[in-house]
Amino acid sequence: MLIIESLIGYICFFIVNFIYDTYIKKAKTPFGHLAVISLVQTAIALGIFFIFS
Repeated sequence: MLIIESLIGYICFFIVNFIYDTYIKKAKTPFGHLAVISLVQTAIALGIFFIFS
């Protein structure tokens, strides 16, 4: 179950980063860079989840 929740969180972070980067910031950041940022955000969110649970 944790793997599925992690994947859902990663996809959500990636979509939010893509929308922010494309429409708000109007930049053209490569997908690889957005993927790494989303991965770090997911790791931080999981770390916070395990600290408080």
